[in-house]
Amino acid sequence: MHHLVRTLALLSTLLFVGAATAREKDEIPPANGKRLSEIVLSLEKIGHTVITDVDFDEDVWIVRVYKAGFEFEIRVDPVSGEILGIRPVV
Repeated sequence: MHHLVRTLALLSTLLFVGAATAREKDEIPPANGKRLSEIVLSLEKIGHTVITDVDFDEDVWIVRVYKAGFEFEIRVDPVSGEILGIRPVV
């Protein structure tokens, strides 16, 4: 019985670590991408000075900003730094 409990605990740990590793792998910017500081600086230069959140998901930087009293989500290409889209957050 003790052996079974230990085996189940080990399997649970391995599954958890494997899932966490897979999740982290999906959220890592490409090696040839611009540094996050460059992305933020480029957004600040065009007037997006109140940045509230930055996340890397679905192969793009997703940056939340406030401008003129409204919150927006900006999607940025990690390699070129090009803005791919801006949408209001509802």
